[in-house]
Amino acid sequence: MSFRMKLPTADFFADIVKAISSVVDEGTFIVDENAIRLTSMDPAHISLVSFELQKSAAEEYVCEKPIEISVSIAELLKFLRRAGREALTLEYDEEKRRLALIFADQAGGKIRTFTLNALETTTGKTPIPNLSFEASCRLNAAAFYEAVSDATLVSDYTRITISSDAVTLSSKGDLGTHQTRLAKGGTVVYSIETEREVSATFSLTYLDKIVSSSKSLSDEIGLALSNNKPIKLSFPIPSGKLEFLIAPRIE
Repeated sequence: MSFRMKLPTADFFADIVKAISSVVDEGTFIVDENAIRLTSMDPAHISLVSFELQKSAAEEYVCEKPIEISVSIAELLKFLRRAGREALTLEYDEEKRRLALIFADQAGGKIRTFTLNALETTTGKTPIPNLSFEASCRLNAAAFYEAVSDATLVSDYTRITISSDAVTLSSKGDLGTHQTRLAKGGTVVYSIETEREVSATFSLTYLDKIVSSSKSLSDEIGLALSNNKPIKLSFPIPSGKLEFLIAPRIE
């Protein structure tokens, strides 16, 4: 056993992997004595996911040495979708290259174990772009998801604008238009930080998939943006981070 992590609830990790699956079907978890991490891009290189969970999130955490665990995210999610409010233990045997998922219902005296064979690690580490952002905001995740969903009714793209007093999503298609304005001072905008108005246009396919898969993890979403540059979406999680980058559509 090269790595062992016990989490109090399996559904928390299931939600994280569901969010990761919105970007990649396969991924490599980098594990050391402090944390488990994953950074990966989708095949089209339009979106990127960056995940980290510190050992403080676990009831038990053992890592003998730094290791890489490459797995099918889609297959891992199949097992995790069987999870409930049980405890989850992840165990990786580096020699057998096998990841075990152990679901334990202590009250019911029930323990279920699944194993998943690891994949060959064929790609190098995915670098995180060194980006600076001119504007940022914190929003209610459900409200932002509703705005994204509304935009899909008229177009495949939406323009996101952050100004000093609002965050606006606007879309235009052959048959109609859409706009949602989330005003600063309202209950769904927690903060806005910017010195000037910035905006960029993004694929709703990527936005909708990422936000719909991640919104169960947090009531809050953070956006960071510059003119016609990638947008960063951040979902606060306990003892860790979950962030996405989406490249803009250049018009």
